[in-house]
Formats: sequence, structure tokens, C-alpha cells
Amino acid sequence: MLTLTEELLLLLGDDGGASIPSRQYAVECALAGAVLLDLAFADRIDTDPDTLVVIDSAPTGIAMLDRVLSKIAARANTVDTQTWIRVLATDDAAGIREQALAGLVGRGILGRRGQRFPWAFGPVRHTTLDDGPGREARARIEAALADDIPHPRDIGLVALADACQLLPDLFPGRTIGRMQIAQLRRLDLIGREVTGTIVHAARARAQHHRMLLLTFSAVGGVSVAATLLWPRIPVPDRFGSSVPALLWSGGPWQQWSGYLLLALSVAAFAVAVIVRKRLVPRIAGSQRWRLSHIILGIACVAVLFAHTGFRLGDNVNAVLMGCYLAALLSGALAGTAIGGARRLRRTSAGRIPVRSLLWTHVLAICPLPALLVVHILLAYLY
Repeated sequence: MLTLTEELLLLLGDDGGASIPSRQYAVECALAGAVLLDLAFADRIDTDPDTLVVIDSAPTGIAMLDRVLSKIAARANTVDTQTWIRVLATDDAAGIREQALAGLVGRGILGRRGQRFPWAFGPVRHTTLDDGPGREARARIEAALADDIPHPRDIGLVALADACQLLPDLFPGRTIGRMQIAQLRRLDLIGREVTGTIVHAARARAQHHRMLLLTFSAVGGVSVAATLLWPRIPVPDRFGSSVPALLWSGGPWQQWSGYLLLALSVAAFAVAVIVRKRLVPRIAGSQRWRLSHIILGIACVAVLFAHTGFRLGDNVNAVLMGCYLAALLSGALAGTAIGGARRLRRTSAGRIPVRSLLWTHVLAICPLPALLVVHILLAYLY
């Protein structure tokens, strides 16, 4: 029998839900909750509104479940289900996902389509070799929605799919009432505690992330706009001890600010590649990496001011500044649109083309390496 965790990954599809970034927090919380449900159905843990306790620490024989079970058993003080879901979603979701995928590969349900250099060209993909278990999981959900008293495991699977917002995708055109889902969850105590906590924790984490994304993106956008609109700071005719003279006289301070700007740009590009190539499930949650990408962009604007004094330059330098600012502004606007998507849907601004902004961001970055090489050569040769 497959675990609920493995069945959830089959329902998510496409490498364990990596194609659904907007649902990432829900998926992370659902993976954590699915393991807890598996342990509960294996009679290893029990839960109530206040505590989650280990009632049998004997191994289940499934490495993914035993690792979480030992972690819960090793904790001296008892905490509630919501705390454990938050801890597991933050620290263990990537490992749970990888172990569940490995289990599906070992059973011949999924196959690994490896790549020679996954670090450069993309992650290892998982293709479906046997679609029977996935179809069976969907059929069990459909039967549970039509049955008055379904099996507790089926209730848990329905609630996990609902927490990941999968039901509309699994059954397009079918209206599934929230009251019906709530009634199903009430039929099983452990399922009610775990899945109810998943929904609450996922929504709280997603809202927190959207606010951070919106705030940092707005700060980045305002910073770029200020760089474009603020009066240029002239280079003084006579060098001295003034701040403009120290920063923009072509001396060591300007060189070091240029080196720092280059380092921050490379770091931001590396983070973007890590997120784009989906390498982050093996390291940490990609949402935190996206936020770090935006924070690095804001730092780039600050160092850009220290390096240029809001001067756009001439010739090659002007093209370099234009591409650099276009990359920063389009990235900030895309982050603002994604972070404020719910608010923007209520206005005409909700039609902001996020994909077009992201492509503009990528296209503006493409000429930067060549322009930076030319800029550095001109700075040292002339």
C-alpha cells in the first residue's frame, strides 16, 4: 500500500508539484501533514487540539516515516499539531518529498529521467511509468466525495488534496462545496486535527510570504524609480575630502563599489538560476530564495547609487545602466504583481502581465555580462 505522502505526490504530478509555485507553502505543509497522517494510521502517534504524542516508537519500516517519528520522539516537551506541521514544513519538506519520490521510483510507478549536468541544465525529472496508482487515488477521492461515511484514509486524502487546492484541477467543472469538505473532515479526529492545521498553517505562511514579497518588491521599484528621477550628483571639479569627491573621483572607493556591485549582481544571478532550475527543494524552500533574490536587487540599487551618483553615463555606460535598471525595475514590478495578486484582481491593475515582466527581466539581464566586460576594460584602459 502506498503512503498518503506518496499518493499526494502522484496527485500533484510534474516532479512533486514543482510547477505550482503559488501553492508551495500549501504543498510543504501538506507533505508534513501527510507524514503525520501516515504515522497516525500506523498507530504511532495520536493527537488532540493541544498535543501530539508518540504512542509507539517502534519503526514502521518506511524510512521517510521513521525519520519523522524519531524526530518527534526525541523532543523532550510535547507540542501541538500545528507546531509540528510548521517545523516539518520548514525543515523536512524537501527530504520528505525526495524520499517519497524515491519510494515511487523503487516501486516502478515513477521513473527518473536523469540529466548529465542537472546543476546546469535542470533537475532530475520523474516520468509516470504506471498511472494506475494515480488513477486509483483520484477514484478514491471521487468515491469519498459521494459516500456518506468514507474510509478515514480516503478522508485524509481528500483533505490533503483540498489543502493543496487540487480538487478543481482533479475534477474540472465539478462544484465541490466547502461544507461538504468540512463535514468529511469532522468524521475523523486525527484527520480533522492534521488537515485543519495544514490549511491554517499554509494560509498563514503564504500570506506572510506575499506581504514580504510585496513589501520588498515595492521598495525595490521605488528605489529604481528614484535612481531614474533623482537629480544627478555632479563630480566635483576639484578633488578633496568631500563625500562626492571620495565616491566618484575614480579612486579606490569607486573601484570597490564597482566590485561590490559586481559581486551582488553575480549572487542575485546565481540565486535566480537556483530557483529557475528547481535545485532548491534539496536545499531550502524556494520562497526564501526568491525573497533573497529581491533583497540582493535592492542592495544592488543602493550600491549602484554609491558607484554612479545617479548619473546614467554616456555611450556604453548609458546602455549598461539602461539594461541594469530595466532588469531591476521589471523584476521589482513582477514581484509586486505576484505579491499583491489578490489585491490587484479587484482592480483593473489585476491584468498586469507578470509573464511579460519576467521575460523583460530575463532579456534585460542577457547583455549585462558583455556590457560589464566592456565597461571594466574601458575603465582600466582609459
